Amino acid sequence: MDSYKHSCPFCGQHIEYTAGYCGKQMQCPMCGQTITFPALPPGGGHGTTLRVRSLEHKEARKWKLPPAMVLLLNFKHWSTVAQCAVPFAIVGALLAGAIIVKNKFADAPATVAAPVVQADPDAWQKMTDLSKAEIAVKERLKAFQAAQAKAAMAERFRQQVQHLDSSQRKNTEQQAEAAQRELIGAKQRFDLANDAYLRLGGTVDYRSQIKNN
Repeated sequence: MDSYKHSCPFCGQHIEYTAGYCGKQMQCPMCGQTITFPALPPGGGHGTTLRVRSLEHKEARKWKLPPAMVLLLNFKHWSTVAQCAVPFAIVGALLAGAIIVKNKFADAPATVAAPVVQADPDAWQKMTDLSKAEIAVKERLKAFQAAQAKAAMAERFRQQVQHLDSSQRKNTEQQAEAAQRELIGAKQRFDLANDAYLRLGGTVDYRSQIKNN
């Protein structure tokens, strides 16, 4: 007698049946859901003797699983779910470890805190003032060196015209005296700037650079 195959629409269980079951209903031996066989068998055959046989192993006949459990068992993407769950498992393990460590050392004596050193609120202003004072010293040093060179040149020129007439000598002497006064003024301005720089904590000896010139 010819037999045919039909799949349970709920769990996918393959069921072998004969023509006598066409159009009839029965409970799936795997999931227990009511299924209906096709009204006409493949090829239109007819038969008088009916027989139903599950292609799965006989142990399945003894147990009727809930539909939700059947869906879980037939879920095809458990590997993907497992891969997605791995990072969460790692994070959970780390959090659990942190909690254990915290509880273990919660009663440990507290470490003595280091003394707090209060910063000088005027430190930034002092640094700014010192930087400005150093810039002023450098500018006064350059001005003094320029005045020093000018005075030296005027003095040499005055000495070179000693053999000329009195009117020419007088003019060069006046220029030399003016250059000397300018040098003295440049030296005084440098001294004032250098003193202010040292009072603010400056460490560079700019005065020694004047002695070398």
